[in-house]
Amino acid sequence: MLIVHVHVHVKPDAIEGFRAATLDNARHSIEEPGVVRFDVVQQEDDPARFVLVEIYRTPEDPARHKATEHYARWRDAVEPMMAEPRRSVKYRAAFPEAAQWEIAR
Repeated sequence: MLIVHVHVHVKPDAIEGFRAATLDNARHSIEEPGVVRFDVVQQEDDPARFVLVEIYRTPEDPARHKATEHYARWRDAVEPMMAEPRRSVKYRAAFPEAAQWEIAR
């Protein structure tokens, strides 16, 4: 399992547009067979900051995700909304066990 945290800082006037585009992307992403979870969290004390928590079954699944139409639509829509380039950090799960990360659908 591969866990990716994508840190995003958007322009203050783009918060709602970014949020809407990102929720649309997340709803489509969780339908992908290689995606275990796709969580969107917004910073409480600075609503212009988001973290996307993307959990993939295999190391190859992020590339499959980036090849989807919904990812391309999201990427193109949110790029001008960014206050700075997004950055990602990759993790591996230590706890809980992989099956416990699954969301019942």
